[in-house]
Amino acid sequence: MNIKSKTILSITVSSLFALSASSWAQDEKEADDAAAKKKDDTLPLIYNEATVGAYYLDQDSYRYGKYSGLKDEGWYALVDFRLEKRPVWNSGDTVRWRLQGWRLGLESRRLVFDYNEQGKQKVRFDYRQIPNNRFSDGLIPYREEDKGLWNLAPSWEVRPGSSNTQGFTNLEASLVNLKVDTNRRRMDLDYDRKLSSHWSLDVDLKNEVKTGTRTLGSIFGYTGGNPRGVILPAPVDWTTNTAEAMFRYTSGTAQFGFGVYTSFFSNDEKSLTFQNAYGRQSQWADSVEYPGAQGRFALEPDNSYIQFKAYGGISFAQSSQLTADISHGTMKQNDTLFPYSVNPNLIVDEPVPLQSLDAKVKTTMLNIRLTSQLARTLGLRVNYRYNDRNNNTPREVYPYIGADSQDQRPYIEGRINLPYSYTRNDGDAVVTWRLPNAIRLKAGLEYNEIDRDYQEVAHSSEFAWLAGISLRGWSMGSLNFDYRNSNRDISRYNSNVPLVASHIPGVIGPDEWENHPLLRKYFLTDRDRDEYRLRADLVPVPELNFGFSMSYAKDSYDDQYLGLNQAKVKSWTIDGGWNPQENISLSGFYTHEKYDSAQSGRTFNNIGASENPNNDWWVNYKDNVNTWNVALTFSDIGDEMGWKGFNLGADYTYSNTNSNIDVTAFSANTAPLPDLVARMHSMSFWASLQTGNRSSIRLSAELSKLDSQDWGLDNVVPDTLTNVLLLGESAANYDLWLITGSWTYRF
Repeated sequence: MNIKSKTILSITVSSLFALSASSWAQDEKEADDAAAKKKDDTLPLIYNEATVGAYYLDQDSYRYGKYSGLKDEGWYALVDFRLEKRPVWNSGDTVRWRLQGWRLGLESRRLVFDYNEQGKQKVRFDYRQIPNNRFSDGLIPYREEDKGLWNLAPSWEVRPGSSNTQGFTNLEASLVNLKVDTNRRRMDLDYDRKLSSHWSLDVDLKNEVKTGTRTLGSIFGYTGGNPRGVILPAPVDWTTNTAEAMFRYTSGTAQFGFGVYTSFFSNDEKSLTFQNAYGRQSQWADSVEYPGAQGRFALEPDNSYIQFKAYGGISFAQSSQLTADISHGTMKQNDTLFPYSVNPNLIVDEPVPLQSLDAKVKTTMLNIRLTSQLARTLGLRVNYRYNDRNNNTPREVYPYIGADSQDQRPYIEGRINLPYSYTRNDGDAVVTWRLPNAIRLKAGLEYNEIDRDYQEVAHSSEFAWLAGISLRGWSMGSLNFDYRNSNRDISRYNSNVPLVASHIPGVIGPDEWENHPLLRKYFLTDRDRDEYRLRADLVPVPELNFGFSMSYAKDSYDDQYLGLNQAKVKSWTIDGGWNPQENISLSGFYTHEKYDSAQSGRTFNNIGASENPNNDWWVNYKDNVNTWNVALTFSDIGDEMGWKGFNLGADYTYSNTNSNIDVTAFSANTAPLPDLVARMHSMSFWASLQTGNRSSIRLSAELSKLDSQDWGLDNVVPDTLTNVLLLGESAANYDLWLITGSWTYRF
């Protein structure tokens, strides 16, 4: 611990006792006044609480404030409160409300109001802000000249004849700092109204505004060795409004409802335009080079969704219940389409075929569930789910331009958009059997099938069976074990279906391909999966408890094909707690997680090389995550010294993540990539003291330390790559203290 940290801790502890001593005398007087002003029991009671104080962060850390807003060294206001009205039990008053606020002095503030008139209506308003800080040390040679328009620095220079980042002669002098973050502001309003003894109305309104900056990759060029890219800041200015209204009916044996759900998304930024930073590449059109060429891409379009839905349920035969829900919705997107290129010097013979896309997707979903107690010890649960996505977006031929870099392709070489659709059917049945001594067995079957359009696999199906046992009749513990095995089968893998379907009929031959014929997308190919889950708890004495849990999942794919061949996830946890006395608690856990996957591929640049297995390569990914936690609390330990409500606690968490990527190949000398490492230490100490019947103080000190190593970011400057201009941000690291002091008063 450094000298600065020791000083802060010393001040913290001293302040705790100084503040508590000065508060006792004042609070004794407050207690006497409260007794003299005791209200009549027939009046409604109001329970209020206010907390004021301060946070102190001992150094700057943009990443530490990712969700809290605590990112700059210095002081922050701590303001929390609760105002509450509860009716007196014998007054006949049925109204109860509560207004609460948290972190009002920070960018992560939240405000909630609940109103409940028992048996009549409920209202809930929830407002929150969520900051998301990604990084603040980016470097960029671009300046935002206008909304959505990024141009290079006026002094930008490119070496004649150069077409890569090594030709940026004054890159370093042109760089300016870049922060990337977003802020989300969300408001929820829920209203429930009791219309009669059986009918009610529920209305839910949400408004979410997200602003800030994100990053997007942008390129000139479209294939082979001619693309040149830049990472750019892209604006975020999104508004999403949703509304849901449901009428509900409830009786002793049946319930049903119907209503509507709507969603409207708008993006105030329609496109991002940027100046080309590169000199001309030999495969680009003559006009495409710095300073006269620009690139542009459309950002997320405005869209809407409206869905009508209904549900119902009925109880019958005294031990069975049947429920179902159905919905049908339509998604629409009709923003105006941009021209093929923003560069006026490129030759464009065919305009965009549609003024706007007129995209329309219809969705239908149905869920049916039956639960039944077949016998006193035998239960049954059956589910069926239907999900249909019907994409009615019109198909057109788009004779494209390769990323603002080349003249328009001939019409015959144009690409046709693919409006993907699918239909999915799922079903499962599970039987449970209760045996003596609280032993329960379960067994079940699951089945699903999916039909897809314009994809490599037209039909796939998956069958699974599961079994489990639960032992809960032992007074000193319990045990649960579950196993599931599934097998997915595909009809046939046609690797060139998307390629053929996206071209004018006859242009692409039946044997031509875009992705290697042996390549398989992992979610569209045969797969075997095994899953195990175990949980055991032991309580040898009332003061002591132990627990152990583990899970294991393995996915196996046919290794004669390229792509993902195997994936395994292992996890186990040991946890425990000890309460030697009523006011002392010690708890902790250790978790180990391991992710292991194997992937294969083939390097080629011609047909002959694509058929040579000596060009194969393999990658093994291994992620290991270890997490420790221990927490100790002492409650009401100062009674002998006259310190009422004196509590102490400490908490320590350590997490270590290590990722290894090992690449091997027949035709090249390879070595494992450097490990990706993230180590997090979090240690906190806190103390609270009740300074009277109505007030208390609390002090805490929290050490947070993050040490991460990422070979993709560390020592990678903007021009490290030859054909991509990067932002040069570094991996997140910090080592800091957060000191918190607060005073709470209840009135």
